[in-house]
Amino acid sequence: MKLTLLSMTQSVLSALSSDEVNSISDTTESLQIAEIVKQVVMNVSARAGILEQNQLFQLDSSTDITKPVLMYKPEHINKLEWIKYYDTGQASNDTGSTFIHDLNVDITGQGGSTAATPSWKYVTIIPIQQFLDYVNRYNPNDTTVSSYTFETTGGTFNLQYKNNVTPHYCTVLQNYYILFDSYDNTVDNTLQTSKTQCFGQGTVEWRMEDDFIPNIDENQFPLVLNEAKSLAFLELKQMSHPKAEQEAKRQWGTIQRTKSLAGVPTSFQQLPDFGRRKLRWR
Repeated sequence: MKLTLLSMTQSVLSALSSDEVNSISDTTESLQIAEIVKQVVMNVSARAGILEQNQLFQLDSSTDITKPVLMYKPEHINKLEWIKYYDTGQASNDTGSTFIHDLNVDITGQGGSTAATPSWKYVTIIPIQQFLDYVNRYNPNDTTVSSYTFETTGGTFNLQYKNNVTPHYCTVLQNYYILFDSYDNTVDNTLQTSKTQCFGQGTVEWRMEDDFIPNIDENQFPLVLNEAKSLAFLELKQMSHPKAEQEAKRQWGTIQRTKSLAGVPTSFQQLPDFGRRKLRWR
């Protein structure tokens, strides 16, 4: 069962034999407990990798025609797993054809067409060193190669990119800037937010409100509650709560085994089985 911030605060206060409250703001102690619950939820999120925070999202475009291949990670995203970009007909650039101007760029392609079907294509995320090695090989005298100035705390850099094809590679800097190797200037002035599809982990939403329910899995609430009791006893009473600590340890073990609904193998199941087929993950 999912619990509100108020109900968790009341439960911890009860364990502390403290006064009852009807709101987290009723007493100084209840506000302290609410802050402890927040701290525990953040810790559990960081340690357990809460699946409820995994989400689809789009990158933010620079909208700067002088930096057409620069995009930004949204503020509410902590981790980026993969990126797709909408290709309106990349094959046309390889053959030298100009049909792309008349191409229907709607998501649904036309059956039987000899033109490349518009589609979403993965953009490979590579380390910065590999990315720079790749784009630095571009010939600056080629009309399909352009450059832009990228400024960061470490200095100002002149980076090259292709201007006639949708991106194949990108790299992430400072967990915020996303640099791509190319874009198609026959279609857009810059890389577009609407043409990105990404998957990653978002930040944990939090509101100091009585009816706020943390966006964590239902089976993680007992863990949060017991961790909060243990921490509250330690910080407010300078003593331990052995039972809460015991339950928290037990629930940590359970969560690590059952946190995924997608059938993902556990860390143990991913170890080499050395020919023991019964242990192999299927």
